[in-house]
Amino acid sequence: MPGRALDDLLLSLLTSDLALEIRAEFMEHVRFGATPADATSQVLSRFGRLLASPDDGPVIILSLAALQLREGQLSATFRDAAIDLIDSGEALAAYRLSEATARQARDDLLAEFADALAAATTGD
Repeated sequence: MPGRALDDLLLSLLTSDLALEIRAEFMEHVRFGATPADATSQVLSRFGRLLASPDDGPVIILSLAALQLREGQLSATFRDAAIDLIDSGEALAAYRLSEATARQARDDLLAEFADALAAATTGD
């Protein structure tokens, strides 16, 4: 997937307040020299308590997978977890869209993301 198309896809995915906070935290660490793995650890230190939430957990996993993919250092753990969330429908449920058109658009976006994740090589 070309860089610009990937950026557009990731920006479309990272729209919730929580996803935006995760992105800001992750990118702050990367900007100051942290590896994506270290930035992921920092994000999990701050937001990890929310992983058990059926609403917030999928957002955290999808956001971190997207950010790792963007940085070219995707963890197999996050790739597999994100794909599982997408395949099971839990990822779509995390966004709770009421309008059928918006729901279908998000479903299509998540399917495209799953394809990008499946095609990516992992760093571990």
